[in-house]
Amino acid sequence: MNKTVAAVLIPFLAVLGGAVGLIWWDRGAPPGFNPTPHPTEISEITREHRGVRLKGTAHYEVRLSQTMEGGEVFWIFPFMKQGDTLSREIRVIVRTPRKPEHMVTFEDLTIDGLARPPGRLISPEIQDKLEDGGYDFAEGFVMIEPFHIEG
Repeated sequence: MNKTVAAVLIPFLAVLGGAVGLIWWDRGAPPGFNPTPHPTEISEITREHRGVRLKGTAHYEVRLSQTMEGGEVFWIFPFMKQGDTLSREIRVIVRTPRKPEHMVTFEDLTIDGLARPPGRLISPEIQDKLEDGGYDFAEGFVMIEPFHIEG
């Protein structure tokens, strides 16, 4: 009986430990927790960052929403250096369930969030719509998934 339990339990724990470790490495925090946000400048952010605190200006000129298969809606917008309403090169793009106010075009925000490569979440269609709106994407741009927004 003990050998059978060990034969099942040891591989199960190994897989579970590997999955938890991979999630921890990817997010910078254990599963179920947010990484500690570190103050970071938009001009210095890279895809190697995890928990960041950014102060900047949200550009809502091109209003983009993304509806996932489960019905969850996310809003996507460029995030520029604070007070910068003229730049058009996107280094940081934000994907959040927080809907921007209807009449607001620009908004100064402080965002605590998880920095990550955009992957498939920022699709070519979204990039095309932003480019049609006059924006360009910087090489290695970063996506932020906020866990706290002040504005």
